[in-house]
Amino acid sequence: MIISDTYSIFWREMKRYRKSRSGVLIRLIQPVIWIIVIGNTFAGTQPLIKSVGYDLSYIEFMTPGVIILTAIFTSIFGGVNTLWDRRYGFMNKVLVSPISRSSIAIGKMLAISLISALQASLILGIALAIGVSFSNPLVFIPIMLIVIAFSLGFSGISVIVAATAKSQETFWGKINFLGMPLFMLSPALFPLELLPSWLAFVAKLNPVTYSVLLIREMMTGTVQTASVAMEVVVIVGFVGIMVALASYVFTREVNKPF
Repeated sequence: MIISDTYSIFWREMKRYRKSRSGVLIRLIQPVIWIIVIGNTFAGTQPLIKSVGYDLSYIEFMTPGVIILTAIFTSIFGGVNTLWDRRYGFMNKVLVSPISRSSIAIGKMLAISLISALQASLILGIALAIGVSFSNPLVFIPIMLIVIAFSLGFSGISVIVAATAKSQETFWGKINFLGMPLFMLSPALFPLELLPSWLAFVAKLNPVTYSVLLIREMMTGTVQTASVAMEVVVIVGFVGIMVALASYVFTREVNKPF
């Protein structure tokens, strides 16, 4: 059954994550630097942010972006496990079993998205420790759901790249090309209102933009039905497309010689 097959792959990936404590720490270093060092470095831009309607300290403004930064890099790097599975023979063992090929891809993506949420929760804890406030503590739950959904979409990108890459060099090259540009081309660090009009237009095509805006609205208590509905539709659409595409590409590519 596809559900049990997916769960088996998901649980294996979670056990692999539990054994990789050094990897967890490494993936947390960059977001911590962003939220503490960059947040304080650009603290003087608060009047500029207020001029376009954001009544927040800069650290509070950028915290949603750092949460999504954590999700991006955790999820987009997670596909490297697929390369290792192919190189060291585990994938061959799975492929000769009656397990669904789509279940392998979906199980990996679900595990990556949950891991992203766990690491994002640590970033939230750090944010609270340095004085970032929430409009309502209960928003922690929907924020984690957003991170899980967003990471599921980005893990799909990672699985696609891993399934089509013939070497780790190719994988890392493509992933690094995608990750940071998508983060920078969003309102994670500065409001869209401060961007040139053409760049703001391009940013509105980026799913990262809608995830950052939705989390920021929840943290600040400025949720509006119309904007939230659009943001949720974009995120759900992005996730649906990427999961379907990742399942298709993985199924097509995984049987090819590595």
